[in-house]
Amino acid sequence: MALADQRQDKPASPAETYQALFKERQDGPDDLSKATDAEERKQVQARLAKLPLRFLELAEQNPQDPVALEALIQTVSWVNSTAFPEGGQASPGERALALLRRDHIRSDKLGPVCQQVLFGFHKSHEEFLRAVLEANPHPDVQALACLSLAQFLTDRLNRLGVIQDQPNLAERYHRVFGKAFLEALQRQDHAAVGKEAEALYDRAAERHADVKIPVTYFGSGGTVGEKAKAELFRIRHLAVGKEAPEIEGEDQDGRRFKLSDYRGKVVLLDFWHRL
Repeated sequence: MALADQRQDKPASPAETYQALFKERQDGPDDLSKATDAEERKQVQARLAKLPLRFLELAEQNPQDPVALEALIQTVSWVNSTAFPEGGQASPGERALALLRRDHIRSDKLGPVCQQVLFGFHKSHEEFLRAVLEANPHPDVQALACLSLAQFLTDRLNRLGVIQDQPNLAERYHRVFGKAFLEALQRQDHAAVGKEAEALYDRAAERHADVKIPVTYFGSGGTVGEKAKAELFRIRHLAVGKEAPEIEGEDQDGRRFKLSDYRGKVVLLDFWHRL
């Protein structure tokens, strides 16, 4: 048998399979843009929709191979590129997070994963962030886990407040995340959750101020300290019921004033920029 034929008969290695899947994901937008009709576009979308499961299966079939961690990270990244990631224990995202917790909780590559799940709503996302914060030894990962858990709790509280006043949106959340789960979250002590988030922001600002946030689809760059301090300012000064920060400026007649001059009165602030 010729050497070329032997190479053709040899099954792809886990690394080769991963690279092929990764390229397929990278080429996805171009493949969609090149689709000539609705049917072809539908076929490309169906193929791309299977990628998270294919990455996951690669990791499950090769748990001891270094590529397993990369495949799990790709699974989580892909699944959480939507505001309503698929949930349930059998879903690729849930299975991937479970394997990351079981086999890779001490990895130095989990920082971006923490960013990818911070806008999620599933219980598994919170459990993953707490597990990383407790067990991962790497300072940069600790920093992103701490900040991400604070953001996760804050974002979830905000969304719970929104859906409480919007029945149509609440129904959608019930379908995606489960009515019993949502009702349990609504019964939580929201003040205590807010206090925990604030304490996590404080911890991030004090212990991890200089850690850089990677610029990704999920991260805006800057440092952990900058982000944490900005969130603490919002919580302590801009939330409903908090004392507004001091403002100085000129009124419409050119007179200087301070916002505190009107304490106890109803004030309408109209911000505008003079060209």
